[in-house]
Amino acid sequence: MQAPNIFLTILRQPAARLVVISGVLFVAIAWVTVIWQIAEDRAAAVESAVRENRGRVVAFEQYVRRTLEAADLATVYLDERYRGQLRAGGETGTRKIVLPQYFDPVITGAQIADAAGNVRFSTQAGPASNVRERDAFRVLRDMPGVARTIANPVLQPDTGETVVLVVRSLRDVQGRFVGAVAVEIPARRFVDFSAGLEYRASDLISIITLRGMTLARREGGIVSWGQDLKGKLVMERQMAAPNGEYWGPSSLDGKRRLFSHQRLANYPIFVTSGVGEADILAPANRRAGWFLSLTTALTLVVGALLSLYLRHVYNQAEAQRRFDLMRDEFAHSARVSSLSEMAAGLAHELNQPLTAASNYLAVAELMNRGDGTREGVAGQLHQVRGQIARAGEIIRRIRDFLSKGNAELRIERIDETILDAIALAQGANAVARARILYSAGQAQTRVLIDRVQIQQVLVNLIRNAEEAMAGMPIERRVIRIRVRPQSEDLLEIRVDDDGPGFPPSVLEQFNLPFISTKAAHGLGIGLSICRRIIEVHGGALKAWNRPTGASVSFTVKREAVLRAVA
Repeated sequence: MQAPNIFLTILRQPAARLVVISGVLFVAIAWVTVIWQIAEDRAAAVESAVRENRGRVVAFEQYVRRTLEAADLATVYLDERYRGQLRAGGETGTRKIVLPQYFDPVITGAQIADAAGNVRFSTQAGPASNVRERDAFRVLRDMPGVARTIANPVLQPDTGETVVLVVRSLRDVQGRFVGAVAVEIPARRFVDFSAGLEYRASDLISIITLRGMTLARREGGIVSWGQDLKGKLVMERQMAAPNGEYWGPSSLDGKRRLFSHQRLANYPIFVTSGVGEADILAPANRRAGWFLSLTTALTLVVGALLSLYLRHVYNQAEAQRRFDLMRDEFAHSARVSSLSEMAAGLAHELNQPLTAASNYLAVAELMNRGDGTREGVAGQLHQVRGQIARAGEIIRRIRDFLSKGNAELRIERIDETILDAIALAQGANAVARARILYSAGQAQTRVLIDRVQIQQVLVNLIRNAEEAMAGMPIERRVIRIRVRPQSEDLLEIRVDDDGPGFPPSVLEQFNLPFISTKAAHGLGIGLSICRRIIEVHGGALKAWNRPTGASVSFTVKREAVLRAVA
């Protein structure tokens, strides 16, 4: 059988359809639930990361602000302490100074330059230097409205440390520029925020000027500075929203991160904190992997169970189909096996009409040669035609009984059907086995049946009754067939015999397959076929014992059923 036919065979059964639909719905609901849970889990992970990163950037901004405020206090102190000494004319050398111990330890050095850019005071010993070409110095000198600025990181040759200079302008009461004071903060100290925490490889914090220069940057455990980010995504986002979040690739390594940034008031810088997308979603992805694995396993289990169930249903359907085929084959075999037994009866019955026809023809021939009248010869030929028709009817009944086919329900007269069945049963016996009594009083009663199959049932019941009475005297072997309406829709046909009745074990299991009324050698095929035929006709086969014998009845639908449907 081809695959489409297998599925059609299975899905024709309501229970199988219900199981398949339930299994498919269960799996679909499981997958929808898992996909929804994965989406919710990822959304929750992102929401949590946004809150965490926002808190981190706020804390980082406060840390940087406090550091810069400490640097501002240092510049104010140095301004007040050394501004008066910048006016000493003609002096260009550099004096070494020492910062007070109460300064914030993040401040590692300081420089004070006069209006010409000569470094007059410094915490580092060395030759005199001039800073008039430095961008920070020029900005403070040329822009009176700018009081402080932050210079790009520079490498200190004597210490090998990269420092960030926080520079403050020095002006007199008339607002004239008299110099600048700068304090040094190591670039790495800016990103020592949460130094006790373990940074993941993709975690990123950085301090960036509004000009796009990175003052300090930490990615994982790696600290760097001096990257030029002008025109990069981070600067576009900062200019569009000074304080906010966004998803995007890092400007340096291209890794996709969740960034939070915040601009510092009074300072031309902003801080950023970035968390890698893979790190944010890693726990959710691990759980998603478990969810998907479990759901896949569940789907496979449900699929395997459905396959086993459908295979079981298909096997049952195939077994039923084979059983129906075997039943039909048994029915046909039963009819064909009766051929040898019917041969004697057929020869006996055909011998009579053929002998009579021969006699009538002989008389007609003598009358034709002699003085017989034309009407007399015609009468003899009419008798011949009747005997030949009788022989043809006997052959038709035997052929119909032996024919094989499915049930073809038609409107039939019940009397004709029963009388033909009786003739078939009697014709099968060369010697009469029992008297069969039927008062044909249902001439107008019609039923919806397959005529040949109902006749097969009657013939089988008659033969069973004859065999049950085989040990009785011939004069006591009587079979009675009765017909009575059971309701407006059903007609009951009953076969009674005067035999010994059914054994109790047969009556208890009468409706089971292959139950036989023959105690020792019966296979039960005849009754099984009869029961199946009656079930196809919408009736029921019953059996019981009477005080003087046994009875078997079955029901068929009356013509009224067809009218009701119409």
